[in-house]
Amino acid sequence: MSGFLTVENLAKRYPLKGGKGEVTIYQNINFEIQKGEFVCVIGHSGCGKSTILNNLAGLDAASDGIIKMDNKVVSGPSIERGVIFQNHSLLPWLTAYKNITLAISCKSPEMSKKQVGEKAEYFLEMVGLEEAMHKKPSELSGGMKQRVGIARAFSIEPSLLLMDEPFGALDALTRGKIQDKLIEICQKTQQTTFMITHDVDEAILLSDRILLMSDGPSARIVESVKVDIPQPRERATIIKHPAYYAIRNHLIEFLVKRSATIAEQLKLGFLEDVEFPVNVDPYVLSLQTEQIKL
Repeated sequence: MSGFLTVENLAKRYPLKGGKGEVTIYQNINFEIQKGEFVCVIGHSGCGKSTILNNLAGLDAASDGIIKMDNKVVSGPSIERGVIFQNHSLLPWLTAYKNITLAISCKSPEMSKKQVGEKAEYFLEMVGLEEAMHKKPSELSGGMKQRVGIARAFSIEPSLLLMDEPFGALDALTRGKIQDKLIEICQKTQQTTFMITHDVDEAILLSDRILLMSDGPSARIVESVKVDIPQPRERATIIKHPAYYAIRNHLIEFLVKRSATIAEQLKLGFLEDVEFPVNVDPYVLSLQTEQIKL
């Protein structure tokens, strides 16, 4: 593997109660992410998506395997890897502005107070919160809190941004606005991103590739799906692109049918791990299918 981030033979196991063996959440996880690439991972609950993200963040150690970022082994938390969790995780006693200046100061202690303040203001303006920067989290809506979390993560300019369903608790309108803002920021910064989502349409809108996981336990990443739709994307027009429904139908068919079937075939030994992940371009497959029909 030669990507900016490489994951090789990752596995996570937990002991069962009473010391009666252990359960394998996932195993033989292999993938890579290139610099500036936006990758989403999709899979059913229990397959270990969040645990993989915690491994990448250095917040939890894997049972087996190795993670390298920029050719350095990931062995613990680092300011070079920013994390946006499902909740905003803001410090409640600090304003939005001070939540961000604290993060910047930790990342860049050599910066002057003026420089730190200007940088915090820049990223708060980028997420549309310049009028609310001096409010505390209790004074902000759920969507505003999540935008502060996004601004904070981007303000430290991490080499890798990790997001664990950051918009899952938001209403559809707010979610759409923040997705649009995320697209805008990622286009400006060329941010390398790994994101967990259950939302197929969100994954297609945001990502360059989508990793699909089989059902757990002993889950694997079995497909790497190319999202062959030009950037930047807009939700109003993306559905008109000929690749959109080919990708969407492929993802849904995997989640509804194949994720469980593949898990069972792996369990029975009918499939080998060396086959995974398979690189897939659903649009090309759909064109080939149409040609066969003709």
